Amino acid sequence: MNAIEVSNLVKTYGSFVAVSNISFNIARGEFMGLLGPNGAGKSTTLKAVTGLLKPTSGNIRIKGVDIRDHRHALQSVGCVIETPMPYPEFTPAEFLNHVGHIYGLDKREIAIRSRDVLEEMKMWDWRYKKIEGFSKGMKQRVVLAQALMPNPDIIVLDEPTSGLDPRGMVEIREILQGLKKKDRSLLISTHILSEVSELCGSVTMIRDGRAIMSGDVAELLRSGSSGPITLEIKTMRGITPEFVRNVSGCAGVLTNQTMGDHILKLEFQGSLQQQADVISMAYRSGLGLLSVNEKGKNLEDLYMDLTRGEGAS
Repeated sequence: MNAIEVSNLVKTYGSFVAVSNISFNIARGEFMGLLGPNGAGKSTTLKAVTGLLKPTSGNIRIKGVDIRDHRHALQSVGCVIETPMPYPEFTPAEFLNHVGHIYGLDKREIAIRSRDVLEEMKMWDWRYKKIEGFSKGMKQRVVLAQALMPNPDIIVLDEPTSGLDPRGMVEIREILQGLKKKDRSLLISTHILSEVSELCGSVTMIRDGRAIMSGDVAELLRSGSSGPITLEIKTMRGITPEFVRNVSGCAGVLTNQTMGDHILKLEFQGSLQQQADVISMAYRSGLGLLSVNEKGKNLEDLYMDLTRGEGAS
């Protein structure tokens, strides 16, 4: 059973089409990035998924249950949409106590859940400090804590690192990486491509309210890359002319370039089997193979190709 299923989602405001026939599925435990520029329709899509607005048409299912007819399906969803602000005069402990009562948790559950999420957000030591004195990154962690209060299976976040300084962005991403260990599903919108690359195994790219590509990141990169890639081979012992000659003679190797005494860069275009043959040759060389790094088209390259000019549709 998928965690989230979105089918032919449409949202219009009069004659303006904010979202047009967007479809995607998120499996249990999967992290999906909803990627697109500002104004692409990301927040509208997330609001529809979390029941904050009613779609014009289309279907949204949470763990197989249609949220139009069964609002209780949203009980397993924790969300942060746009830029919410916790009450500045509250402490994190007071804020989460308030949130717990809204969710209908009893006093004992609130105490347990508050401690769990504050520790998860690395905010336990600040639980009795006023939120008004927090940095933006710390406030964002408090907001994430409230989304986790009901212990949701599915988390939906709308640009959670927007406006944060580099340290704050890294801290939030580290926290989100920790959620992967708990078999939670995540739908995160962003316009930061590196964020998707670091966090997500799948991506749905949208532009002007339309989905232009959706699927597993690695598979999309593989299918979207028609040019050569670079294989960077690093050895423990110095690279010899014989090693360069043997590896460069493998099928699929176009050019070679040595980088110092221990790195050989190959321009390669061939099958996965041919790539495996290159690595096997490097391993049998006796030079002590340390690593083989593949550098090809990245998510940014693919996104720019898809959104360049009128051909993006």
